[in-house]
Amino acid sequence: MILHKVLCMILVVFLFFLTGCWDRTELNDLAIELGLGLDQAKNNELEISAQFIIPSKMGIGQSGSSNSGEPFFIESGTGKNTLEAVQMIQKKLSREVFRGHHRVIVIGEQLARNGLADVLDNYSRDPDIRLRADAIVVKGSTAKQFLESSTPLENIPAIGAQKVHAQTGGLGDRSLVNFLIAGSSDGITPILPVLQMIPSSNKQEQPGTKGFQIEGGAIFNKDLKLVGFLNNQEESTSLWVANRLSKLTITETIQKGSENASLYLTKIGSKIKPSIRGKTIKCDIVLSGEGTIQENNTNLDLTQPKNLTLLEHALEKKAEKQALQTIQKVQEQYGTDIFGLGEAIHQKYPSKWKGLKKNWAKPFRKVQVSVHANLTIRRVGLTGPSLQVKKNEIKK
Repeated sequence: MILHKVLCMILVVFLFFLTGCWDRTELNDLAIELGLGLDQAKNNELEISAQFIIPSKMGIGQSGSSNSGEPFFIESGTGKNTLEAVQMIQKKLSREVFRGHHRVIVIGEQLARNGLADVLDNYSRDPDIRLRADAIVVKGSTAKQFLESSTPLENIPAIGAQKVHAQTGGLGDRSLVNFLIAGSSDGITPILPVLQMIPSSNKQEQPGTKGFQIEGGAIFNKDLKLVGFLNNQEESTSLWVANRLSKLTITETIQKGSENASLYLTKIGSKIKPSIRGKTIKCDIVLSGEGTIQENNTNLDLTQPKNLTLLEHALEKKAEKQALQTIQKVQEQYGTDIFGLGEAIHQKYPSKWKGLKKNWAKPFRKVQVSVHANLTIRRVGLTGPSLQVKKNEIKK
């Protein structure tokens, strides 16, 4: 009984030492920012455009009533750097700008070509900024124009851009951190996904409203300046080589000109195996993948192991050809290592890498590359041969 009273007294004393959340900010005092746009402004300044949600309009269609208008608004500010531009935005808002819910950071093409080295410090230093946000380049337009665009399936363009990127197989929540890591590394240079503005497909929108679509990748050099673009297939291939791809569909013509099949890969990987002899640098790239045949427009009966082997071999040759063409294009036209060949050399030959890293762009152009693909068909769907092929035409 005495022990019980003593414990109660101790607990009461402890209550006097407990404090509340004295420095908290209420949710209704925050301006929540989901999308951020970076553009080149006049006098070498930076223009920041931010897409803020309107909480009272985020529940459109979920109840019996709805609010008119967009569930977001855009404010812009200009300054010598990011923080100064954000402070200019803050002067227009009654609530504190909260940047911890970033979904996407969009970069206008002109700013990307001028270079991002002087504008990215805040994004790695500020603890409120999500490093796992998407970073995307807008080709031929400004970031602000993207933030004002429309997407038919999402209320917020920033969320739409992130989801579109994820559906194309890119790592949709890691492109910013990958960009920062590559930008500070010696053996790999950054690549970012690209959006291009297109006429909106939503017929309910006003004429002239813009939508967007993923349009390949943007290549940066070691100075973090945009130097060129890759198309969709080349970007997917480059991400596969760099082991940053989550899914991919490969389609190849089999035997006759009109017969083709498509393999949907969901388990994807790659290994870079470098070797150095004298001044000759070679890299053997091994691509791997497992997936499902989702379309078979051939006469092959895919329940037969020999036909699966034939199909795997054809798809492997297609993957090898695409990868080699992409690597050689980047070597010849841009001389910037977006694949991580330098990183692989660094890991295997650390002492030799010390002499290569200072001017890696030059020896990168001369690296002799070979590509080998190992693809495995795990499933062929619900049928073996195509139902459109007559029985006497099926190849067993």
